[in-house]
Amino acid sequence: MGTPFEPPVDRTPQELVTELRGLADVHWETVWNGPPLPSQGLDEWCAQFGWTPTQFEYVLNVVTRTGGRMTLNALGGSWAPVQSLRHWVWGAAAISPEGNAQVLAEADRVWPLYRDAVTSVLGAPAWEGAWDSTAFPQGLGEYEIPQDTDRIEEKDPYHMAYWELASAGGALVSLRITPALGTADASDAGAVNMSLRVYPRPLGV
Repeated sequence: MGTPFEPPVDRTPQELVTELRGLADVHWETVWNGPPLPSQGLDEWCAQFGWTPTQFEYVLNVVTRTGGRMTLNALGGSWAPVQSLRHWVWGAAAISPEGNAQVLAEADRVWPLYRDAVTSVLGAPAWEGAWDSTAFPQGLGEYEIPQDTDRIEEKDPYHMAYWELASAGGALVSLRITPALGTADASDAGAVNMSLRVYPRPLGV
């Protein structure tokens, strides 16, 4: 499953804890309704969450009060409604296909460190699994889980967990590691990225 890739980042588990605590009091219904246009009070809208807008074409990028960078995604580059908030957490890349196995092994090593960091703030996940787990959810918000055959072939998502937030407006938080195409089958120099996303809670989840 193709996924846009950012240059690998390396935020520590403790930095992730700090970002999650900064989101604890966010009124998610206000986020999902979307921000105003830049000329209509965008700075003030972001300030209520402790965010500073840094880019507002197609998507809204913000810097948090603790220095984290997040992206608010809306359908078709519009402003509202907001479909998800994304924060890149960690990544690794190989310089040749021969290094892909090591990249995936490193993803296995760091996964429990970051999962436990999220758990320390949000409690136990509602679901957690690796690429070869059974009973994957069909989708989380805008993110559709690949069908079983594709998921197993591409190892995507490589690891995933999600948490349900009991908050105004309803939200899900997911943490997942996504391999770039060519990583699982060693057809290209591989890469993996871990991202944290917050979604409106889908009906039935």
